[in-house]
Amino acid sequence: MNIKVCNKCKTENDESYNYCFSCGYPLNEAIKEKEIIRLLGISFGLEVYNMLDKLINIYESILYERPYYADVRYRCALAYEIKGDYEKAIYHLNEALKINPDYIQARSKLADIYVILGNYQEALIEYKNLLNTKVRYTFADVHNNIGVIYEKQGNVKQAKAYYQKAISLNPKFAKPYYNLGNIYYEKGDYEQAIAHYKKALSLKLEIPEVYNNLALAYYKLNNLQETENNFLNAIKLDPLFFDAYYNIVLFYIQTNNFQNAKKYLDILKQRYPSNYEINYLEKNLDKKMKETIKDEIIEEKGKGM
Repeated sequence: MNIKVCNKCKTENDESYNYCFSCGYPLNEAIKEKEIIRLLGISFGLEVYNMLDKLINIYESILYERPYYADVRYRCALAYEIKGDYEKAIYHLNEALKINPDYIQARSKLADIYVILGNYQEALIEYKNLLNTKVRYTFADVHNNIGVIYEKQGNVKQAKAYYQKAISLNPKFAKPYYNLGNIYYEKGDYEQAIAHYKKALSLKLEIPEVYNNLALAYYKLNNLQETENNFLNAIKLDPLFFDAYYNIVLFYIQTNNFQNAKKYLDILKQRYPSNYEINYLEKNLDKKMKETIKDEIIEEKGKGM
């Protein structure tokens, strides 16, 4: 008599059995395949409702029987990433890439996770591996991401080269324009910074950071109206963006617009009551107001003499 050994619990079963009498696991290959298809169908519904633990259990069940299922490895990694379990996400992404080295979504996600973890060298390796995959497209986003890593590492020359390459591959890709704007700003080339920030905005990269940095560049050129306008644009786009509030309070203090400085400082204090940086703004405002009052008194005395 032939026997069937259950892959799950290793119990020996009679050859006529379709399911293990001990744990109920399918022993018939056709039944296993149907079960996997059924589990995949369930998984799509769970993805919609973001039921991560149940979703991961299903993916792990499928991988127990089909460990070389690259797509399930990838989906399982995404679920672990959302949970914040980056170690398991990385494991499944690497397993997917062992199965299919040209799985661009898995490699891109692996690089992204390395960036989140601050493992820039590993991220750089994976992004550059993406550029060598058999499945090719413009990869403008990959060049931009490599530029970001080089910039974080302090290699501005390489960062700039990769941003420019990203733009040459896709002139309508907004992010590298913004990133180049930041490089020009740090170099003190404020006109080029403004041009690149405005180009990013024209390509619909409407994030508060662009308006905030554009305002800073205009301030360096003493264009006070555009400075104010763009700080306000940043705040309008994201009413919780601390940097823009902080900068506009400083701007109003420096331009002696104490009424507006106090107005936005009060908003900051309401929204971020525990932020120690607000104390600096308060002291700065108080000092500047006292200096202004003192100067006005001296000026009045001078007129009376």
